[in-house]
Amino acid sequence: MLTTTSPVIMKDDKKQKTLRFKDCISKLVEGKKIHKLEWEDKGYYGYLKDEILLLHKTDGKDYHWTLQKADLEGDDYIIL
Repeated sequence: MLTTTSPVIMKDDKKQKTLRFKDCISKLVEGKKIHKLEWEDKGYYGYLKDEILLLHKTDGKDYHWTLQKADLEGDDYIIL
């Protein structure tokens, strides 16, 4: 069961909840993309490919995502 906080964004006419990073892991495994609200552009998101955690950045390229403490402690992720 995912733990959520307050509603933050509208998506397809539904309120979407923010998640902690640890609660996003199962969604990444399912093939979902995650976005941290502090990232201004929604074209910037994380996803899992071939068991590698990647960040897709606004330059259109994918980079290995080396998690920092702030990423792991973040509680402002949404599922795209």
